[in-house]
Amino acid sequence: MTDSQQQQMIRDAMKAIAERKPGRTKLVYDKTKRTIVAVAAGADAPRALTITADDADMFAVVTLSSAWLRDQWGLLGTQRMVSALFSSWDDGDAYTHCELGPQPGPTIVGGMIVRGEGKLPAEAARLKIVLADGKGLVGQDSTFLAPDGSIHHASAFLLGDGNEQPLEIAFADVQPELAMRRSGLLETQVLKDKTVLFMGLGTGGAYAAIELAKCGVGRFILIDRDRLSVGNVVRHPGGVSQVGRFKVNVVRDLIHEKNPDAHISTYAIELTHENREEIKGLIEQANVVICGTDNRPSKLLLNKLCIEANVPAVYGGAFRRAYGGQVLRVRPKQSPCHECFVAAMPDEASDVEISSATDAAEIAYSDQPIAVEPGLSLDVSPIANMLTKLALLELLADKKTSLSILQRDYDAPWYLWLNRPEPGTQYASLPPLSESSDEMTINRWYGIYFDRDSECPACGDFISALAGAYGLDPASLENLPIASGKDALSGTDI
Repeated sequence: MTDSQQQQMIRDAMKAIAERKPGRTKLVYDKTKRTIVAVAAGADAPRALTITADDADMFAVVTLSSAWLRDQWGLLGTQRMVSALFSSWDDGDAYTHCELGPQPGPTIVGGMIVRGEGKLPAEAARLKIVLADGKGLVGQDSTFLAPDGSIHHASAFLLGDGNEQPLEIAFADVQPELAMRRSGLLETQVLKDKTVLFMGLGTGGAYAAIELAKCGVGRFILIDRDRLSVGNVVRHPGGVSQVGRFKVNVVRDLIHEKNPDAHISTYAIELTHENREEIKGLIEQANVVICGTDNRPSKLLLNKLCIEANVPAVYGGAFRRAYGGQVLRVRPKQSPCHECFVAAMPDEASDVEISSATDAAEIAYSDQPIAVEPGLSLDVSPIANMLTKLALLELLADKKTSLSILQRDYDAPWYLWLNRPEPGTQYASLPPLSESSDEMTINRWYGIYFDRDSECPACGDFISALAGAYGLDPASLENLPIASGKDALSGTDI
């Protein structure tokens, strides 16, 4: 047996121990040579060494994109080597191919993929990955199936000080692996061609975008004028490393971390009456709109644009200090719209969270400042989760999946959630969760029905109602301008 074969057997045995799997070899101490050797399982040998899984997990891991290598295969066939960049994580414990995702590690190192036993130029790379021609089944993580059908076994080495330190290597085929994990409830491609528009990427909007990316949604339109601030990161999926970036760019990268093939368009703009035509054009491209804007005027304007474009929308909001929250789903001309909701539920529509100094200043109508009191992320997450669930059901409305049965359960237009019985509210006297089985209480969703306003300025026949009230000819009012919430009070959502 050659030294390289013996070394590979030792590595295989160590890997099996680290993964807590039965191995085909065992490690023993050779007293004659005073070395550790590997022998086939069942062979006569001295007593095996006692090595724990933690002891065996000693090799750093290199992960390389299979899709990228397939794209480079022609070049590798002619030049015998190609270069690549890797993120070095955890003091060199893991090296991740930069092509796998948009987020770089703290240190980037160069690598070289070599077909056969080619010699690297001096100081050419920190990592060397050797692809040796092979045969047999493609079952191991370190085996690569080339576009021409040939099989290659990979070995990885960390280069330095004239030495080659062996590393574990694994190939990652990202999209097939992600699709396989979703296939239990969703056909793998059912959401690939669906488009979701996000208006506002605060905690709720950003959370919903990432969750829908995990579900396999293939196209995203992101709209938000704000940048990520330090104060945001206690609730937002973006972290302190991304402070100062536009939220649309932060969320774009987070989506690509979950769904690298997603098509994403970003617009760092504000929803206003001046750019309503541009935004309406974007809405018309979407299958559903998720609204996480921070004030009522923009929500009412978005409501009108979605109705005009006949695109369903889902609105999520947290009550002050996130003691609870609500989600409203609007199906144009079928269910109550957001303007109907404001008219029917004025108290709930006005009881909104103030989470930034800008928002507080917008609704301060006296010389007394309004306190900024955002709720905890864990209190916002149930609201954001329901927001995402309703959007997903809208995307699947024309598809047959295992989730179709939920269309029966989520048929109300408005959903209410309470995190705690907040003092000073109508929910202050709710009974304890443990003592109530048929009364309203905290930590439960309530689907609530209310009627669509037939005279609503946004979705109803407002002109006819107005004409009837004053004895006018409806035709004389056809060009009457209707202000839809432009001067309404401001409020903050998730």
